[in-house]
Amino acid sequence: MQMLEAELLDKVTTGAPLKTPSATILLGNAGYYGTLAAARSLGRAGVKVVTVDPSMICHSRYSRYTSQHLTCPAFEDSSAWVEWLLRKARIGPRRSIYATSDAVSFALARYRDELSADFDLYQPSLDTVMSILDKGLLMQHAQAVGIEMPPTWFPQNSADAAKIARNAGGTVLIKPRSQLAQRTQAKAYVVQSRGDRVQTIFDSYMKDQSTNSELAKQYPATMTPLIQQYYPQAVENVYSLSGFREKTGGRVIMRAARKILQQPRRIGVGLCFEPAVVDPILADGAKRLCERIGYFGIFELEFIFAEGKAMLIDFNGRIYHQIAFDIARGMELPALAYAAATGNQAEVTQLMARGNSEKHDDIAGFCNRFGLAATVMMQRILGTISRKDAARWLDWMKESHGAMIDAVKDPHDALPAFVDVAQYLLHALRHPRDFIRQYAPVEHNLTCAS
Repeated sequence: MQMLEAELLDKVTTGAPLKTPSATILLGNAGYYGTLAAARSLGRAGVKVVTVDPSMICHSRYSRYTSQHLTCPAFEDSSAWVEWLLRKARIGPRRSIYATSDAVSFALARYRDELSADFDLYQPSLDTVMSILDKGLLMQHAQAVGIEMPPTWFPQNSADAAKIARNAGGTVLIKPRSQLAQRTQAKAYVVQSRGDRVQTIFDSYMKDQSTNSELAKQYPATMTPLIQQYYPQAVENVYSLSGFREKTGGRVIMRAARKILQQPRRIGVGLCFEPAVVDPILADGAKRLCERIGYFGIFELEFIFAEGKAMLIDFNGRIYHQIAFDIARGMELPALAYAAATGNQAEVTQLMARGNSEKHDDIAGFCNRFGLAATVMMQRILGTISRKDAARWLDWMKESHGAMIDAVKDPHDALPAFVDVAQYLLHALRHPRDFIRQYAPVEHNLTCAS
């Protein structure tokens, strides 16, 4: 089984070399799994990849497909980061760059005109990007094209938040209106609507605001957190539509997946994904939404199903976490973004046609094998998962019918996996309380992994 899987992975992840890889590409957030997948995909296609990150220790830096790593200012400090980019652009040949996180997406959009003189970009406007990053604007645009979102409220202060939560009843989600609004706080909290917990969390978000950021100065409304109805169906069943949309003509390629396990369990980063059928109604809605806000490039939309309807919970307009899964299923998304940015329309057309025709139904799923095994082990130690459920997840990982795409491990690029394990263990040693908390029982596991 392992031999057959390795041969299949060779076939689906190698990719065809790009015909004219003209520019080096810079990829930020070198500690993200999506960045690692993009570096491998582009490196195999013959593109020179340079990773940039404030940290020196990040797994993408150690990939064999990364030719250089540059230490940069924090991505959230948009002006300083762009100034650093422009200084680098004056040294050596022309480069390309693509968004790898919300912070990078905002910076590239905010300074698109300045950067386009020295960089090859495929970057939507700031208005478009803010229609994604600001959950309030996203909700307005989604509803305008017939896409539902969970009931959402925008309180003005903590007392207002507590009142809204009490009226909503049940369990609610408290999260930033934009992830860029916070400095260190968790992405979200799941809490019971009664009691003073809602006010405490709301106030903690307000104290943690990135008040000196360009986002805060230009878009002050995004600084206040929102309240959303929480649905437990999101724990093991988030539906994802991902793909690429062309700027000219609006042609789209798309795949679907289900996030069946996340860590922390109630709301967190995806550990396990399975293929799913593209829902034509949701796909059509996604196309209309992209057209309405003027979005083009790589995208991922996440939905939950509850009360007999599909509800949008997130829109990622950038390289995303499990992009390796879609690359293996025939969508060479990083190569598409690169070809579009460098003006190679013939390559874009070819890759779009290939993405529409190649499905790779023999790909069974996506996971971080080490992360899943570690999660199961820790939850067994803490007694937060049954022996039966632990066995179910380990069997899913080991005995699945078809190839399992790993977030980090690659037989031709081994070092990033060792770095990833080392970072995991280092975090456990440095922050033991936070490390244990993420595996706590569901009723206490309130924070979403950042």
